Order: sequence, then structure tokens, then C-alpha cells
Amino acid sequence: MSIRLEKINAEIRKQLMKIIQQEIDDPNIGLITITKVDTSPDLEEAKVYFSLLDQKKHQKVKKTLDGMKGFIKTILAKKVRLKKTPDLVFRLDDSIKYSLDIYQKIEELKDEEDKGK
Repeated sequence: MSIRLEKINAEIRKQLMKIIQQEIDDPNIGLITITKVDTSPDLEEAKVYFSLLDQKKHQKVKKTLDGMKGFIKTILAKKVRLKKTPDLVFRLDDSIKYSLDIYQKIEELKDEEDKGK
């Protein structure tokens, strides 16, 4: 990935966090973190990965974000100066959940090993 694209991803991520925190007043969204933005080299599309404290709400939050995509993109276009503002594709970042699952499995194995001694 080029340095320019990394900078664009970082700036889009930063601005999306501000937009979601300051511009959107929707109770469906709640506590959300934009964990990563992956923009295509041609700037056609930006995959926006988000995480939630309450994993059970991810479908509702994704649906809400998808519904507000045009509004979010309009504000983003004003804050990030690019020839073309990429289309936003929201995806749940389940890497945190995956890490927690692995950690729990390791702890279970340790407990089983301790009981076997």
C-alpha cells in the first residue's frame, strides 16, 4: 500500500469518527469505533470496519450506517479534499471478538490442565 493511500485511510478514519460522534444523533448507533479504513487504489470504494461493545447490535448498527451512507459521505467530502470521495462500505470488525474467543479458549485449556495436575 502506498504512503499516500495510508494517509488517506487514516484521514478518512479520523473524520468518520468525528462525523459519527458529532453529526449523527441516532440511538441505534451507540458506542462505535472505526477500527480501520481500507480504500481501493482508485478511490472508488472505502471499506470501513467498525467495532461495538455490544456485538448483538451489529446488524442494527450496520443497517443504520448503510441508511445514512449518503449523509455521511456528503459531510466526509467537505472534510477530506479528494478528487472523488469513495463510496463507503460498512463492515463489522470482528477481530476483537475473535481475539477474545481465542483468549477464552486458552484460559479454558489452562484450567483443564490445572485440574489434571
